[in-house]
Amino acid sequence: MKRNILFVDDEPNILQGLRRMLRSMHDKWEMHFATSGQEALEILERVKMDAVVSDMRMPGMDGPTLLKRIMQDHPDVVRFALSGYSDQEMIGRSIAPTHQYLTKPCDEKKLIQSLEEAMDARAFISNKAVLAKIARIEHLPVLPRAYVRITDELSKGDPSPKLVGEIVAEDVGLAANILKLVNSSYFGLSRTIAAPQQAVIVLGVNVIRSVILSLHVFKSFETTEERSFSLSRLWAHCLRTASIARVIAKCEGLPREEADNAYIAALLHDIGKLLLDAHCAVESRKIYREVRESNRLVAEVEAEILGLTHAQVGAYLLGLWGLPSPVVNAVARHHAQDPEQGGLNAAGVAYFANLLDHDIFVFNQHYARPQASPERLAALDGPDTLARWREAAVALDISEEGT
Repeated sequence: MKRNILFVDDEPNILQGLRRMLRSMHDKWEMHFATSGQEALEILERVKMDAVVSDMRMPGMDGPTLLKRIMQDHPDVVRFALSGYSDQEMIGRSIAPTHQYLTKPCDEKKLIQSLEEAMDARAFISNKAVLAKIARIEHLPVLPRAYVRITDELSKGDPSPKLVGEIVAEDVGLAANILKLVNSSYFGLSRTIAAPQQAVIVLGVNVIRSVILSLHVFKSFETTEERSFSLSRLWAHCLRTASIARVIAKCEGLPREEADNAYIAALLHDIGKLLLDAHCAVESRKIYREVRESNRLVAEVEAEILGLTHAQVGAYLLGLWGLPSPVVNAVARHHAQDPEQGGLNAAGVAYFANLLDHDIFVFNQHYARPQASPERLAALDGPDTLARWREAAVALDISEEGT
């Protein structure tokens, strides 16, 4: 079945250009075009859309207003902002109701890939009732402005670490948090990093971007009054898991991109727990009560009560935000019992890093410890591989940080 995509722009020439540029997708997409926000809303009442791509500056109803209306009335529609303007106020208004922000002129391959991956992310949520609830969240953690600007710089193909460092440095609080984290034992660096620009050069733009996102997501949940678990302990677990992922990637000599994807996935692997706890509070309390009383696995009880797990919810959110598909897949599979095809990749690293952190550093008598499946263990290169990773992880001086 074809997917329905709605493009909105008050300039007919822009729409005509999109029609021509995306001609190759005619067999997969049913494309609709509107020259105003009002016309777009009328089309949405008649046709069930999978995604909307809207310009920001339009007379009458502008892009941010339109996307906010769509978020309220059609919450399961993927929402993209597409604009050639660098107006920071307009970008700020559009971030909250927008899943992704793309700049004009947008490369055909980039637009198609971004839309397809964002729409695919909805498949992670098998429980439609939960999908409807999560999709309607007005206070879903939004991408921080620094993250959006860095992503824009990355899209240029030859990003400048100096410029990325300057973007980070503009937010004093963010810069301080990044430097504190980078200089902690979680990264295991041999020298002190004194400036954001240094951090970007040493760790790489993609890792810094993921750290910004992780800090922002956890901070956005600090104001939640009642919680089913300790936020600080979850944050510490994610940081340790990411550190262990780096160690595994180094032990196995994974390429830089694969190692970065593994680190990012490990850092963000449990954000689905935050979403479920904040926005499915009744179900979440029931889940953790059962986990503590029966000493069961969280994901096992989630699947029983909700019909899905926090891994799927986290992958859904990251997919909507446009994170790399290896990262999204790794988050979705960090509890999966069947191994990946084609050898060790980001998903496998994140899976075993999570297990090792629970085995070595998490001391909670009320929670069952996840165990590696026989299939996963059999897929490793030799029986001593996990023991070797465990020894390297134990050597990390990270057991007390963040708790």
